[in-house]
Amino acid sequence: MTEHRADCRFGPGLYRIVLKDGARRFCQSDLEVQRALSLLPGESVRCVQRDACLDQPETGDANTPDVVDAATWLSLPQVEGMRELGLTHEADYVRAYRMVEDAVVARDRAEAHGGVHASIVIKKRGVPVANV
Repeated sequence: MTEHRADCRFGPGLYRIVLKDGARRFCQSDLEVQRALSLLPGESVRCVQRDACLDQPETGDANTPDVVDAATWLSLPQVEGMRELGLTHEADYVRAYRMVEDAVVARDRAEAHGGVHASIVIKKRGVPVANV
């Protein structure tokens, strides 16, 4: 059985049937979804949503909850990117984005010229720096 990830915000099921009146029904498998849809009037269903916990985890260099993979962070929408790092001001986000983008571009250029792939991660705000 598929397990929910720690950061899952979907709900108790792996599939969610949203009805036009706002009610929601949760299912654990495609088969359960099909059964539920066969019992519900077709015009009452707004949509069926699939939980991202069923997707492969994002690949990246961040292996702890204290850091975020830099390249993955650059691809996030601004609001989500700010939330990931604990930023509250747009100016902080813009400054961080530019610095991270510069670092990732420099890393990618060096890698393209025969260098190794260097991991770039961003420490989340409020997490102490470990001297390892």
